[in-house]
Amino acid sequence: MLRENAVFKKMIATGEERMSKIASQLLGNEKFMGALQKAVTAGIEAKGTLERAAQTAMSAMNLPTATDVQKLEGKIAELEKVFEGLSAKIADLKK
Repeated sequence: MLRENAVFKKMIATGEERMSKIASQLLGNEKFMGALQKAVTAGIEAKGTLERAAQTAMSAMNLPTATDVQKLEGKIAELEKVFEGLSAKIADLKK
């Protein structure tokens, strides 16, 4: 197989070694790390902005959000328990 080829293995090892050096240099570079941190922060902020905009749009269209659906599922589960309890009591009364 190609992965067992000595030349191919050497190429992979050399590539991995060079990539490791480049990564170490980048991680040690303050400017790069600052830019990376800014990019990550901007991405997180953009995600928050997008989520708020989606919630606003869904509210404007009178559509439930995932949180609304989860709350309703919880209420349905509670009602099912109450119904099961009432059903059991009715069954007991019938006896």
